[in-house]
Parts: sequence; structure tokens; C-alpha cells
Amino acid sequence: MGHIGRNLLLLLGTTTFLPGSLSSSSWNIGDEAIEFTSEWYASQSLDSTESPIYRSIASIMNYQPNMPLPGDAMDPPTNCPHFASGLKEWDDPALVWTRNDGTTFSGPPAPDGDDIILPPDTSIIIRPGILNGNHDTPYGKIIIPVGSKLIFDDDSSGVITLHTLAIVLDGGELLAGSPTCRRSHALLDIILHGEYNANSLETSDRHLKEAAGADFEVKGIVVKDVPTSLWDFHGPLYHPTWTRLAAHIPGSVQQETSAPSTRNRVLYLQDCVNWPLDGEILVTTSRVKDTRDYDYNERGMIDSVRCVTIDSRNYGEVTVKEPLMYYHHAGAHEYQSEVALLTRSIVIRGNDKSDPTDITPLTCTSSISGWTTVPCSDIYTTGLGGHTVVLGEGVGRIRGIEFRKMGMTNVLGRYPIHYHHCVTGEEGIVSDNSIRDSYWRAVTAHDVFKLLIERNVAF
Repeated sequence: MGHIGRNLLLLLGTTTFLPGSLSSSSWNIGDEAIEFTSEWYASQSLDSTESPIYRSIASIMNYQPNMPLPGDAMDPPTNCPHFASGLKEWDDPALVWTRNDGTTFSGPPAPDGDDIILPPDTSIIIRPGILNGNHDTPYGKIIIPVGSKLIFDDDSSGVITLHTLAIVLDGGELLAGSPTCRRSHALLDIILHGEYNANSLETSDRHLKEAAGADFEVKGIVVKDVPTSLWDFHGPLYHPTWTRLAAHIPGSVQQETSAPSTRNRVLYLQDCVNWPLDGEILVTTSRVKDTRDYDYNERGMIDSVRCVTIDSRNYGEVTVKEPLMYYHHAGAHEYQSEVALLTRSIVIRGNDKSDPTDITPLTCTSSISGWTTVPCSDIYTTGLGGHTVVLGEGVGRIRGIEFRKMGMTNVLGRYPIHYHHCVTGEEGIVSDNSIRDSYWRAVTAHDVFKLLIERNVAF
């Protein structure tokens, strides 16, 4: 049986979504006592003041689930795969690779769309600046056989960007960090393509939908049903992955209270956070209606982060670079808008030909009494993003990943994160991830045992 907990779910429009190592120096971001009533004026308060909302008064039942810091958050990293001995460089000219047709070649693979198989019983590391693929010329399918490993370096001096048609773990291992070695903030960007060298900008991946429905490996990361297949990705730990407002945001366009305008940039949260500068956050709408044509969810880029003390209680203070436009509610003993971190330093995404084209009209005339318009049911059906799947006895442990432009709309089994018939392998983990701009659900577990799903954000 799997376990699901502490995930943030947001429904938007007509599409339904399912739900760095912390060191003592990086986590202790400092706390500063501030005077609350001098900054926090609200016209609805009887005495012209308000107090920040803390956890025990956040809900009617005086209970709000807490997201505890993971037990291993302060542990020093060990068993880091990028420090293992005997690693071979991706561009080592002495390595002999195999194409899918059985022919071999020496030297680093070219981004020519040809499928390639890693040399047998070889651990290969990819470092920043080594790969040559791009949006027009991706690498072909990369197959990792039994006994071989493909490892991503943890080097913050540069970005590792891999353009590929697919990655298939056929008994081998795909590694970025380990369960005892969360990566630092080094950037890793994996872009999944559906085709090779499409010269026309009018050409998209959508014509591949029929092929994708028949072949799991199209535009995917596939962990095959082999006991030695292992996908281990462990990004930095950001904590918590989501929280709630401790005070409302008045809004710069539709200001609904007399709170100072600084509150549209300075957000007060119920938890201290260690979110990264320039990271993107989401503040959810507090309106009853939430559709594509009535979207009051907002995103902001982080300018600063502090932990502040107000009346002997700690709160997070996040300043965004641009003022938020709309009112976001926060009321004691009721509801407070959620605030989530969308950014991660490991990104897995579909290529720039993934987006649907059938995006209008947004609204259709309603036949339901009391409603003038409703979201149209026959739009946004052509998205063909990347996907990932862990099959059978394969093992997937993925933490701290940002999934973007993933999922294939209305294609069975092609989801951003998918565990399928995993009933006999080791425990799987789906934790601390962000699933955004999905075309087909978020996390799907089908006939799965021993899978932990927690601390994820889907938007």
C-alpha cells in the first residue's frame, strides 16, 4: 500500500491535476523581531489593527496539518554517485557505444537523433558544458543497460542541459544524487523531444499522439520492469514546499482593504521558509470560481526571504519583485490562501513543441440555471508533453524535481509521474516535487505498493 500526505492540490480550468540539502548554515536564515501593528492595518478590524494568523488559529477546529522537517535534513551527504571511483567521462574518446541497430562507434555520441546504448558495465558522468544537443538537434533515445549507470555531476559552475528523445532504463541506473546525498543547487535541465530536427516551426509533436499511445518510450523517461532498473534523482530540500498566508494580500489592482500597499510585495507566511532567491512562487486564488477565464491565481519571483518574529512567534517573510495584483484572503479560524514554491533546480520538461493549439474559446454558454458561461469541454485536448513511468520491479525515487509541460492529453498512461504495477520492488518515493503546466494529471499510481507520495505541489 502506498502513502499519500501533505501534498498541495490546485484545480484550474477544465483540466484536473492530482496531487539542496539543508545544512545548519542554509536553514538558519535568521529571525528578526518586528512590530506588527505598525505595518498591518486593516479596515475590517474593529480596533484598526490585526494580528498575523498562526497555526493553532488557522482553522475552525484549531488544527492545521504541519509539514515537519524531514528527519535526514541535517545529515551530511554520503554515497554521492558523482564522487564514485571509476567514472568515465561522457566525451571520453575511448568509449565504445552501440546504436540500436547493433553497430558500434567510438567517441562521444552526436546529437543526431540516433538511439544509443551505453557501453556495458560502465558508469558515465555528464558534466556542465559537455553536451552538444539543442532544441533542433536533440540526442536520440538513450538506453542504459544492466550494469551501466548514467550520472549527472553536481557542479554549480554551469548548467547541464540534455535534449533527448527519451531515456530508457533497461536494467541500468539514472542518477543525480542519492537518498543520502541531496544535490546542491547546481542546475540540471532535461528536455524531452518527440521528434528529431523538425525544420518547420509549424511542425509540432502532436502528430505523434498515436505513436505515443502505442509506445511507452516516446518522449519519456522509462524505468523498465527489470529489478536493477533504478531512477534516483534527489534535488535540494526546500522546506516547506507550501504553506499558507499569515495575513491577507490587499491587491494592487483590486484593493479590497486599506492595508498598506507594501503588503502586495511583502508576504507573511505561517512558516519560515528557505526558498531560493529568484525562485517562482504561487499564491492561490481565494475566490470561489477558478477557471481559465477567471484566473486569480498569481505567480511572483522571490526578491528576498526572512524569518521574522512577531509576538514571540516565527513567521516567514517573502518579498516578491513585482506587486501582486489581486486580493488573497487570510482569515483566522477559517481559510488562508496557499503559497507554494514552484521552482526546483532539477527540471524535467517537454520541448517547445508540446503546447496544445486548441485553446479557444475559453468559455461556452451555460445551460445551467444561474450560470451564464462555463469552461468549454472540448479545448486543451492536443497537449503532448513529456512523461515518466516506473514499471513493475523498476524503482523510482524522485525528490526535489520540477516537472513542466508534461503529460499527453487523453493518452492513457502518459502522465508527468506514473508508477505502474509496482508491487514487488523496493519502496518508491515521490517527494518535494513541483508539477506545473501539466497536460494530463500529475502523479498517478496504478496498482502500486510501497510508494510514498508527500510534500508535492501540483498547479
